[in-house]
Amino acid sequence: MKKYNKKLVIAITLLVGLAGYWYFTSEPAILPAQALIPPQKEPSITQPPAQTSQVKPKIKYQVETIPESISESFSLLADAYANELTLPSYSMPLTAEDSHLLNPNNYLPQPVMLKGGGSASIVLPQYRFSYPEPVIVKLVVNGMAVTAVKVSLKSEQSTDTNYGNDILAKKDMLGDEGEWAAQLDAKEEWDGPIEVSVTFSAKGKKQTISTGIEYSYPAATITGVGNIRAEGSDMVIPIKLDVEQAGYYRLRANLHNENGQPIALLTSSEKLSEGGAEMMLKAYKGVLATHSGPFKIATFVLELRPGVPGELTRYGHSEQPSFDLGDFAVEQLSDEPWQPDEQEQQRLEFLQKMAGE
Repeated sequence: MKKYNKKLVIAITLLVGLAGYWYFTSEPAILPAQALIPPQKEPSITQPPAQTSQVKPKIKYQVETIPESISESFSLLADAYANELTLPSYSMPLTAEDSHLLNPNNYLPQPVMLKGGGSASIVLPQYRFSYPEPVIVKLVVNGMAVTAVKVSLKSEQSTDTNYGNDILAKKDMLGDEGEWAAQLDAKEEWDGPIEVSVTFSAKGKKQTISTGIEYSYPAATITGVGNIRAEGSDMVIPIKLDVEQAGYYRLRANLHNENGQPIALLTSSEKLSEGGAEMMLKAYKGVLATHSGPFKIATFVLELRPGVPGELTRYGHSEQPSFDLGDFAVEQLSDEPWQPDEQEQQRLEFLQKMAGE
């Protein structure tokens, strides 16, 4: 029986892996929720090392669970993918509950327990910064009196040649009654992941908590929008850019009505050369059907994808947080249903075949 279970587990693993390869062959325009949230580093606290005794780890026994039917698993995958294909991936509905998409650069403060009682958290206005944005750091402390509060920014891309000289900026933090703040003005050479460290004295002991951010010189800048137009079943929105670094770009932005109600998450990918350029965002009629203008576009995330393995993703920014698009007659768009491309059709047919449909 054990030998049979092992063979079945191996078969399931191979089949799901093959299905996953077909399912994720092309890059999705909309990432899963956890992928759109910036990979923030959890705050940590640095304290003097304490003596610890070795404890023998406990052994936990895990019971293998096997799906009732392989075809049933593939059937669920096929149904989910078929549902996705009812709308184009470049124009997906957006609601007020999609907070991770409405605020993709949100920084989430995380309280850290302090030695001696109380807690502290670093509060930042965002996770990702573009030059020349200053980094405004706040420290919020509860349940403990602290003094001599200082903040420093340190590059996390240290090398042996500059070790010890990678402090980008440091400053005393001002405040009282549990809240301190400081503004650190940026320099052009700030680039890549940065550690934000806050040190303070509490009950006669020095303590440090830290977190991480990303800082970069913008690879491209969104300068405005062109005139929107109808193209088949899509409202086309030209986004104007000034490109500093050529490469393959991906743009995400949120479409709203004049009252700020979210309508759709729009995405586009294109290879751009240096200088003036345009990227086209498209809103599908099936998403716009229950909405009317005036419209506006906001919450831009502009990424320059890595050109070679190991290269970091770089980011652009927008001169304005949002741009007004004006009125647009949605009824002028055609009613033709959206058709998945050949690759998407093949992926769906494969999943359906594996499900025995």
